[in-house]
Amino acid sequence: MTLHWRVILDDEPRTGSRNMAVDHALARCLRAGEGVLRFYAWSRPTISFGRNEPAKGVYDPQAAAREGLGLVRRPTGGRAVLHAGEVTYCAVLPVRALGGLRSAYVRINEGLVHGLRALGVAAEVSRGGAVVGPDAGPCFQVPAPGEVTLGGRKLVGSAQVRMGEAILQHGSLILDGDQAPLARVGGGLEDLTPPATLAAVLGPVAWGTVARALAGAMELALGGVWGQGGYSRAEQAEADSLESDPYGTDAWTWRR
Repeated sequence: MTLHWRVILDDEPRTGSRNMAVDHALARCLRAGEGVLRFYAWSRPTISFGRNEPAKGVYDPQAAAREGLGLVRRPTGGRAVLHAGEVTYCAVLPVRALGGLRSAYVRINEGLVHGLRALGVAAEVSRGGAVVGPDAGPCFQVPAPGEVTLGGRKLVGSAQVRMGEAILQHGSLILDGDQAPLARVGGGLEDLTPPATLAAVLGPVAWGTVARALAGAMELALGGVWGQGGYSRAEQAEADSLESDPYGTDAWTWRR
């Protein structure tokens, strides 16, 4: 299948609930033969929980408020991530376009690695790592098989879900900083292992430079026909609905 890919590069930073609603809306509105690759940022530092991750009684919303952190729950699995100083990506494509969920996961992560290497970063796809449950603590503690690492530490944390006939995969590439606020908000979590960062290798690097390098590498890695674009009216309307319910609600954020 030859996919026609739409790349969204010039999105404004958004809240956690809006970002999750937009990602979900892209999957719901996806048409046959199309793929979407979106790069985005967050309007303030935000902790996202995995879809089935226990958060109630583990993370303290009052402590998060004191830290100035937003809170949201993702439509995908995985574990808690602090979104700050990062490039976030979202890839949406038909389930069978790249051979299924696992094959798509590998292909997308390989594309990210090619983009990082073009920037001069010796990233690689982890062949080892550990498969852990949603209650195993923050995402960037331990790389899972197939994730993007640098020097043995996780550099990109990704999560995936099937939505009907679409795959939604999104993830975080750390530019700078650490995940330390998670320990202060996370109800007695021990000090966290710092993730790998681009700043440690490249020094300060512009968000747009990284996003464009990743987009170019993904085009080569995934094939198809590529062009830049924005959102359709249907996608915007669907995102409005999903932001209202469930992503903007405490019932969803604290469902577990």
